[in-house]
Amino acid sequence: MLPEPRHRARTLLSAWSTGPRRMITMLAVLVLVALGIVGGLTIGRMSDGPAPAGEPGTAALGPLTGPPTLYGRVQRVVDPATVVVDVGGRPVTVSVIGVDTASTPPCAQADAQRFAQGFLDGQEVTLVPDPTLPAPAADAPTWPAYLVVGTQQSYTDAALVAGWVGPGQGRYRTGFEAGQRIAQDRQAGMWGPPCNRTS
Repeated sequence: MLPEPRHRARTLLSAWSTGPRRMITMLAVLVLVALGIVGGLTIGRMSDGPAPAGEPGTAALGPLTGPPTLYGRVQRVVDPATVVVDVGGRPVTVSVIGVDTASTPPCAQADAQRFAQGFLDGQEVTLVPDPTLPAPAADAPTWPAYLVVGTQQSYTDAALVAGWVGPGQGRYRTGFEAGQRIAQDRQAGMWGPPCNRTS
């Protein structure tokens, strides 16, 4: 004898709840658990990286051997190619990429130093590494980087166009040489009086 229609509906519902529906629910739970595990691993990996430069603490930065762009404030200009920058409470000695002071004659060195101090002293700067240059060792005394001030102007470009330094190595070497030619054409810095450098 067939069950009443109402009883038949209950029987079908009961079969559905223990069959495909239950299977789909279990699959959904497994997917959510898997996503949670993957997400947790990803967050864990992200937290292992260097801390943002604005956060306090010196150990959080880790070794400066090739991190992403960093931010800081210039503490001291050692010379036109070497600057000490406070990065998140840690003093970092930066070797400015693209700046060659070996070609600056003695008669222009004092003016080159004044230019660097006037351009950089106390400035908030972005330290941009150059992926085309080899990364320094973890215990290297200086960290090579381009210095970009708040106006988005590169100190390397400014020093070359002003005529106080020669072009150094880096991925923008062609641009550095173009900046030097501008200084030569204008007889700026060491290319003008009193040095009047000719080559």
